[in-house]
Parts: sequence; C-alpha cells; structure tokens
Amino acid sequence: MYLAKIQQKNGGQRFFLRMSYQDESGDWHYRDLFDLGSDPEDYIVYLDERAFYVSSVIEEALEAQGIDYNYDELEEILWPFLDPDIQRTITNFGGLKGRVHKTALRLSREELAKLQRNIHPFDRRRLYYLRFVQINMEGIVDQPLAFFNQLLGKSRDEIEQLFEFMELELRPWEMRGYLYAIFDLPRRFAPRFSRFIPDVQDQEQMDRYFLEEICRLNEDSSFIDTGASSFYGNGIHPYLRKYLVQYFDHFFRDEPFKDEGGREGSGWSPPIRPSDREYLKALGLSEDEFQRMDDKELTSHFRKRAQELHPDKGGSHEAFIALYNAYKIMIRRKYW
Repeated sequence: MYLAKIQQKNGGQRFFLRMSYQDESGDWHYRDLFDLGSDPEDYIVYLDERAFYVSSVIEEALEAQGIDYNYDELEEILWPFLDPDIQRTITNFGGLKGRVHKTALRLSREELAKLQRNIHPFDRRRLYYLRFVQINMEGIVDQPLAFFNQLLGKSRDEIEQLFEFMELELRPWEMRGYLYAIFDLPRRFAPRFSRFIPDVQDQEQMDRYFLEEICRLNEDSSFIDTGASSFYGNGIHPYLRKYLVQYFDHFFRDEPFKDEGGREGSGWSPPIRPSDREYLKALGLSEDEFQRMDDKELTSHFRKRAQELHPDKGGSHEAFIALYNAYKIMIRRKYW
C-alpha cells in the first residue's frame, strides 16, 4: 500500500490509499483502496499524548475488499499527518520507523543487475540525486546498486507518489541541480569540463535540451506505461508537468525570494561568517558587494567569473573549482 496525493481542479488536494498489483502479463497497475479525503488526520484516533490508532473504518474497508494488509504499515502511512507534538513524543520513545521489517535479499552483482534491468533511467537519476545530491552520475546510475531496489514491484503511479514526497525534502538551491541532473542535461554538454555546472551553460541551449528531453520522456511508453494514472487531453502528463513549471520557476524566477519572515533575498543577506571570507575571495567580491546582491545577481556574477577562469579557455583549473565551490556555498546564504 502507499499514499497518493491528488491535485484537485479547485486547487485543493485529496489523498487516497492505493496499492500496486501485477497482472497476468507482468504489467504493473494500481487501484484505489480508500479515499482519505482532504485531511487524512480525520482517520487518526488519539488516546493520549503518546497513543493513537488508525480508525477501524479503514481496516473494515480493506477487509471488505479482501486486502491482506499490515496494521503497522497503516500507521507508517499516516505518520506525516499525526499531531506534531505527539510525533515528537513518540519519536523520543523510539518512534514508529523501522517496525515493519522485510527480509533483505542477499544478491550477487549479476543477480542484482538482472533484477533491476527494467528500472527506468529517469527513476535511477532521480533517486540517486535525492540520496546523494550529486549532478555527476556518469558511470554510476546504470550500475546495480542495492538502494534502487525500492523502485521494484511498484506501478508507475506508486513510483511517482514516492518521488512526490521525497522531493519535498529538496532545498531551494538544490532544485536547479536536480532538474539539470535528472533530465540528463550534462550529457548534452559533453565533453565540456563544465558540463556538471548548470549555471555556466548557455541558457538558450539548456532550454532547448530540457524541452526536448521532457517531450521525449512524455512519449516514452516505458515511462508513461500501463501503471500510470489516466491523463485525458494533449500536452505534458501531470507526472512531468510539475518539472516544467519548476524549471521555469527556478531558472527564471523574477520575484525575489522571501524567507518565512517576509524578508526578500534582494538587498538582504545574513551576517558574513569568518569562514565565508575565503569564499568571497574566490568569487572576487567584497562583503559589501555580496550583501547588496540578490541571488540572481550573484548567479550572473558567478557566470561571468566562470567564463574568465574556465579551463577550456585557458583559465586555472584550481581557481575554477574554488570559484564553483564558493558559489555553491554562498548562493545558499541568499535563501536564508
């Protein structure tokens, strides 16, 4: 079983319990098991500050459908909707995580490769980035790695719901690298030394490559397969549409970023730390210059410096790496 979040036409959200299943031909599909409504917490019954249980209404519905389920799994699924104070209390007493155990498979490299042969490259790239936050995946994501097994035995819908929740953990400054990596854009800029740095690429080229990749994936029947949710009409499937919106939001954001206190990224940065001074030196900026910049201006400055120091144009390899590392650190200061 898994939790599915569905966007409603009125802008709201609705949640469902779903399960993946395999038909006689071996194709994976999904089916709805229970409608949790707009607030799944409605199906959590609290006993005291440390105890709760899942409403019997859900269990009765599952039993009526002949579903073989594990009660602990229901608690795991509804955990994100539990009252935060009770979550903290339960966590201090050991928590729920890890109570549902599955026997680990001990497989050779060859057996693992055979088991994972049908995992889509796009899923591999997404999972790898979300685990390691690395753009450079050359020669890695096509390897038989044990953590890819969590993508096995799931319908396309279940896989997309899994990524939907995992992507919530991405920080704003990680989203650009995420989109650049998962659509395999570094391959389009090979063999350039800077192919793993999205901020130094030609924007028009990158836009064209991104749109080509997302359209190709949208037409890929091994991705939008029998286990995908129904989509009526033309255009990009909802599974991919969010990435189209995110791309143009994070690569072309005109409005300055605002923190929780309503402060804008433009004209405001946190105090400079002593360790930041080396990064500013690598960027060729004074403290005052950095403080006056918003995130877009810092990125523009980085691109200009990168062109000057690029090894492909006779620049210093060490200075270029120092510049890039400094930029990765200091751009985060603009998102505080």
